[in-house]
Amino acid sequence: MHIADISEFDKYEVKIEFTDQYDPESLCGKGLPFVSLKDEIEANSTSEYGKKLRNIYERIPYGAPLYIWESNRKSGRQIEYIGQTMSLKVNKRFSGHAKAMQVLSKYVNNNDVNVYFRLCSRLDIVFYKDSLIHRVAIEHFPFNKDKKIVNDIEAFLIFTIKPFFNSQYKDKEKKYIKPFKIVMTKNIDIKQIETSAQ
Repeated sequence: MHIADISEFDKYEVKIEFTDQYDPESLCGKGLPFVSLKDEIEANSTSEYGKKLRNIYERIPYGAPLYIWESNRKSGRQIEYIGQTMSLKVNKRFSGHAKAMQVLSKYVNNNDVNVYFRLCSRLDIVFYKDSLIHRVAIEHFPFNKDKKIVNDIEAFLIFTIKPFFNSQYKDKEKKYIKPFKIVMTKNIDIKQIETSAQ
């Protein structure tokens, strides 16, 4: 049973936060204690697999739906790539990910630039229904609906920020499933623009 469904609203607002910077070295060894968003959704359910996940992590584990790679230099930070981790843990996603390697390779011999990544630590959807405000975390939607929402938000961020290593959606705005507006951010700077379903 899921708490929310995108069929319940015509448009929505987004509150999104990213973690502080992680050094890529944190991916070595056991790596980060994050699961995929798909597993987090399952851990929120009453299924046997959800129960197993809660037992392993001794709580409901967190899955970061989005991540960013950024470079830091004296002139400031720059987002180099935006991606998502819907079905894979962060460690698995990065281990075979060509874009992460490209970002790291670009700056490996440049002592004036440091490369970090951030994980999406909060993604709340706010919508209005029956004169009431509902705020629901992304993991409380069914996975197939989550994927559509995260795809739209990722595409909007790419279109707005235009990271160097992203190619899709950088030059042409995606057709969104439903209009939305990002109303709050942390550790990612974007223009507060309202989208429309095109």
